[in-house]
Amino acid sequence: MKSKAVNSLSLLAYFLVIIGMTFIVFNSIILLRTHEQIPVQDITDNPSFDKKDLPLKEGEWFGVLIAPSQNKKVPIYEGTSSDILSKGAGHYSASASPEDSDNTIISGHRDTYFRFLKDVSKNDKIIIQTKKGIFTYRIRKTDIVSASADNILTPKSRPILTLTTCFPFSYIGDAPDRYILTADLIKQEINK
Repeated sequence: MKSKAVNSLSLLAYFLVIIGMTFIVFNSIILLRTHEQIPVQDITDNPSFDKKDLPLKEGEWFGVLIAPSQNKKVPIYEGTSSDILSKGAGHYSASASPEDSDNTIISGHRDTYFRFLKDVSKNDKIIIQTKKGIFTYRIRKTDIVSASADNILTPKSRPILTLTTCFPFSYIGDAPDRYILTADLIKQEINK
């Protein structure tokens, strides 16, 4: 009797180990892919940006987010649908563009393109490069808010960058909170 119980527990333990290892390998593959050099369109490959090109259509290339302290480059596309966020970060269409004196909101998945946000620090720089120019921001603060919070959408009277992703970073499934990074514009180089 005791032997059957020990065998059953051993079989269960082996089964759980196999499931756990499968999970670890699968997640490792995903993480390795996100650490590979992400192909980013070169700014010089894009034609000049005219007023007639505004607004961008959903899914169109918006720019590149660069985090120098983390050695990361993330492509940004217009919109925040799941298709868009599967290939990079997404510019929230109802928010401002970096050249505007308002709130530019960019979102990304915590388990792929925005995973590096867990390692940034106050005063680190974030650079947004678009067809319009290069915009350098300094991180002012990070917050954790409820997934239902909508105060990040509030317009601002000065140019700021808001990056959003789900939180906690290690959560499996739909995370209950949002990680919000706020950065102030410190330099802009507008293309002429």
